[in-house]
Order: sequence, then C-alpha cells, then structure tokens
Amino acid sequence: MTKFSDSQFFQPYRSNILYIAFIFFIVLSIPYDSNLLKDSSFADLLSLENWFELATYRTSFIPESPFVGTDVRGYYNWLIALGIALVTILIYGRKLRQTIQVDDEILFYWLRVLLRYRLALAITFIGLVKIIPIQLPEPTLSELHTEYGDFLLWKLYYLTNGIATAGYLPVIGALEILGGLFLLNRRTAIIGSGLLVAVLLNVVIVNYVYEIGEQVYSSFLLLLAVVIFSYDWPRFYRLLIKKTATIPDGFWPVYGRRIAAIRPFLQVFFLLLIAVFSVQAYLSWKNSDYPFPDEGGLEGAAGVYNVKEFVWKGDTIPYSLKDTLRWKDVVFEKWNTISIRGNHPVKVDSLKPRIAFNRERNYEYLGNGGREFFGYSLNKGKDKQPTHIKLIGKVSQGHTFSFAVNRPDKATLLLEGTNHLGDSLHVRLEKVNKRYLLHEGRRKPIRIY
Repeated sequence: MTKFSDSQFFQPYRSNILYIAFIFFIVLSIPYDSNLLKDSSFADLLSLENWFELATYRTSFIPESPFVGTDVRGYYNWLIALGIALVTILIYGRKLRQTIQVDDEILFYWLRVLLRYRLALAITFIGLVKIIPIQLPEPTLSELHTEYGDFLLWKLYYLTNGIATAGYLPVIGALEILGGLFLLNRRTAIIGSGLLVAVLLNVVIVNYVYEIGEQVYSSFLLLLAVVIFSYDWPRFYRLLIKKTATIPDGFWPVYGRRIAAIRPFLQVFFLLLIAVFSVQAYLSWKNSDYPFPDEGGLEGAAGVYNVKEFVWKGDTIPYSLKDTLRWKDVVFEKWNTISIRGNHPVKVDSLKPRIAFNRERNYEYLGNGGREFFGYSLNKGKDKQPTHIKLIGKVSQGHTFSFAVNRPDKATLLLEGTNHLGDSLHVRLEKVNKRYLLHEGRRKPIRIY
C-alpha cells in the first residue's frame, strides 16, 4: 500500500475501535438466519424470491419477529456481535494485531471493501423492486372496497405509494440503485455512501413511523453507509463546515498479484448479478400477477357484487348493520381469490410484507382487517352442469365454503352450498357496474410546478 500523511483519521486510541468494528461487522456478515431455510426449497434456484432473499439476508442468531409492529428484537444480534468483538479484543487483541500486522488505514480499507459490496448488492436489489412495481403494487379491487381505518399502518403507506403518480417511489429506487452502483468503485464510493445515508435515513424513519417491521434491517443498511462515509467525513467537515484548507485523500491501495487479477472479475460478477435480477424482476411483473397469485379465477367474474339475497339454513336474512352472519359485498379478483365483507370481526394477518421464497403470495390480504379472504379451486361442470367452487380461508384456513355456481346472466351469480359447519347457504350476488376514479383519471392533469 502507498500512504500519504493526510488526515490522521486514526489516532492511536482509535485503533481498538477499528478492530472491534472489524470483528463486529464480520460477525454480522455470517449468513445465518433460521427463517431463511425454514420450510423452503431450492428447487427453483433462479426464482425472483430466492435471489432477493439471499441478497438481502440478515444475520439472526436470535430470530427477528416475522410480524410488523414495534418488535425490534433483531437489535439483540447487534449486541451479540458487539459482545463477541469486545471479548475477542480483550483476550486476543495483542495477538490479533501481531498476526495481522497491518496499519489501521489498511485494515479500515478492507473493512470498507467488505461493507461496500454487501451494501451495494442489497440496496440495488431493493431499488429494483421499487422501480419495477413489485414491492408496492397498485391496489386490488378488494383493497379499493376496504374502509380506510381497516388497514394496518404499513398497508396504508404501501397503498398510498402504490397509486402515487408523482414518481416518488421510482425516484427512491433509482437513488438506491445509483448509490449501490457507485459503491462498486473505490473512487465513487464516497458519493454512493453519502447518497445512501440520506435515502436510508428516510427509510428507517418510515419503518418506525408506519411499523413496517424492517426497522432493524434498514438501520443495519444505514449503519453500513455511515461507516463507509465516515472515512471521508473529516475532510467534508473541514471543507464544508469549517471552510478551511483541506488535504485530499492520499491513500491509494496497492494490491497483490492475485487480488489485482480477481478484482475486475468481482466487479463484473456483481454487475451480472444485478443485471440477471433486473431481468427476473421485470419478467415476473410483466408475465405474471406477482405479487398476487397466478392461478386464474372464475371466468368473467372479476368485480364487486352486492349481496341481494342471503339465505342461511332456510331463513332469509335481510340487510343489517348488526347481523354477523350476512355478507355485505363480495369481490372476485382476476385470480382465484374472493374477499367477503361482513359485520363480524376479521383476523388480521400481520406478517411482514417480504419477498420471500418460503411463503405463498400473501401480499393481497396482509394488513387488511376489513375483509375475509378466500382462495378457491374450480371444478367445471359438464353438459350444462353448474361449476363447483371450494373456498378456503387464507388467514383462517378452517373457515371454508363449498358452492355450486349458477350464472343466469352475466351480472348475476347464484351460490348454493354449505359452510364448514354444514349449514346450508343460498346467496344471490349481483355485479355492480363500478367505475373507479383512480382508473378513470382526471379530465385535466394537475400541475404543481
């Protein structure tokens, strides 16, 4: 390595801090997470979910809560890593320095290299699912017919940004991708880290305010960006705050023959990973309903329906604001999902909205406390026999219905069958010719600047 006496960034008393930080981040780079491989299969190794989950892995000796909210037990993993680092330095600190035998600036350089590549891979993948509307898609019909107060906080944030037309989400995604790409080169790493400090600070605040459940992971990414940026912070402070003469960074790394040969291929490898994931994400969005189910629903049935008749065990139940048995309305999605709104309490699925290969496509019903969601299978009848559908609750799986479906006309569905208790049901549904202003757009666009 070639070194100039420029910033004196590492004072002698800071050497221990550097070694502690080095061990701390090494421990938090161990790819251990009990939830990562739980009930999962790598049969489809090239799937979008697999790649995203591996690129954004987190070290979890103590598993993080899988639910949204204010549970931040993931920070215990930071304490474990810090404890390991402190004990190691206290017991083996002198021997460790004698074994490594490198200057502090050289050690800090290699630490920044590790953090740069880890942060770059994670943040570019995260940015891509924002630009391509996978993470925050547009609202479904069921969500458009759910009352505002029946959503969890995080779902309100996702839906609000999913319909935004001012480009907020794509801009955030583009900044994340740009910052990640800048990190892949030492000369532009300071630009990338500074950009990501600003972006990730916003992300961390949003996670806490809307209880999205990724407070710990977003804080970790912010910490990586801060550590990378900290190397040039003294020069920024003297130049921009104190406005005094500032000596530029005079540290140039000199690599051995093997490292010099591998280094260009490593950058190309990371760029290839990003390119392949970009194609995967685009194809998943273009050729499927991701993050919604791919299975098709009842042909020509998509829409919202009023419940005109509801007969339970032979008794007709009229419209009521109090009755807990009668349905208010029913939504058929384009895929094989039905959502029902009634007067009974609905169990809310509060799992985190993560892109994970060991989960079904559950985004549509997460965070919704106003409707009960059912997946259904079709058994088409022959020779003008009615189609039979079986509904299985997506949150309360023990709640099922079995119906024969008759369609006297395009706007009417007659359901005859039983519920999971064996009670007979006759339901007449009439389709509402609903036009959504969200889809219709404005007569004249609003100009804000």
